[in-house]
Amino acid sequence: MADGVEASETEDGPITFEDLGIKPREATQETVFGTVRKCEDITKKEVAFLVISLVSLLGTAAMTLYIMVAKAKQDDFTFALLLFLNTIVCFYYVLDGVYRERPYEIAVFVIACVVIVIYSVVNFAETKGWTDSVKLGRLIAVAVLVPIDIFLSCIVCKQYYQSGNLIFRHVGANVSLQDACKTLFLCETLLKFDLQMEMSIIVLVLRHGRTLKVLEILVLSIGSVFSLAWLILGFLTMRFEKKYMYYIFMSTSLLEPAYVIYKIVEAGNDFDKSQALSAVTFACALGALVIRALVLVWMVRVYMNFGLGLPDKVFSSKRAYPYLRPDQKTYTKFDEPTPPDYGS
Repeated sequence: MADGVEASETEDGPITFEDLGIKPREATQETVFGTVRKCEDITKKEVAFLVISLVSLLGTAAMTLYIMVAKAKQDDFTFALLLFLNTIVCFYYVLDGVYRERPYEIAVFVIACVVIVIYSVVNFAETKGWTDSVKLGRLIAVAVLVPIDIFLSCIVCKQYYQSGNLIFRHVGANVSLQDACKTLFLCETLLKFDLQMEMSIIVLVLRHGRTLKVLEILVLSIGSVFSLAWLILGFLTMRFEKKYMYYIFMSTSLLEPAYVIYKIVEAGNDFDKSQALSAVTFACALGALVIRALVLVWMVRVYMNFGLGLPDKVFSSKRAYPYLRPDQKTYTKFDEPTPPDYGS
């Protein structure tokens, strides 16, 4: 009897989930944006976070857009555009953070929420917003909903960071590859945050509301294109691990800090004309310099991991470790018949 069972297992292969009556299903799917989780894999806690965050962001964006189009003049227009830009970016952080299970994206979303609160309060105080029902409503909405967003964000961020589910699905149980993958993901997040800060600095060139001068047009057009190109170059460097891309990326990294320093000097000269806008420029410029420094540090760390084969595991649709850990609620089919060796 025992010999028959052994012979059957030898001929048919190892016992599968189907043999146990368990229907396997994929927890992730491949899209143009990379590997993302399926909607049925999102928990109720994450759904609550998505709903509350998106609703609060949508309300803030709508009221800010109304102010920017209908009422804003000069400094008020710049504040509104700055707030609207950061609110739109937060939509990406929330969706990308949940569907790609990125704790760093959620952490940056928390920082962005704090920035939105600061912008809203400064703009409200500078323009005596208590006489404007729309600005007052926006401030109340931000004051009530942002603390809830931050609380839920911290819970979700902690859960993602401790579990590391999506990282495990990419690179498996190898600790060294997991650390390299975390470094790569953090560098990606810092690059996106750097673009957000760059665009904020570029928006702050607007000193005359909707009336654009030649210099402002040049800064907005050239600065936006260069910032986006630098972001793409950074992603391509990590994706293809080309040294010449890395050297170009690092050598062009000083152009933005040079412009930031120029904006600091300009804000200092115009401080008496617009104290609130100059103060925001100082704060934004300092944040941009700090984030740029962090990007360079983490890009060096990514460069030191070149050659580990990480891009093939992270960016390829056919990963070597597509399965889930045994303690998870969903299961995936093995791409290969050989079961994983957790001892290696």
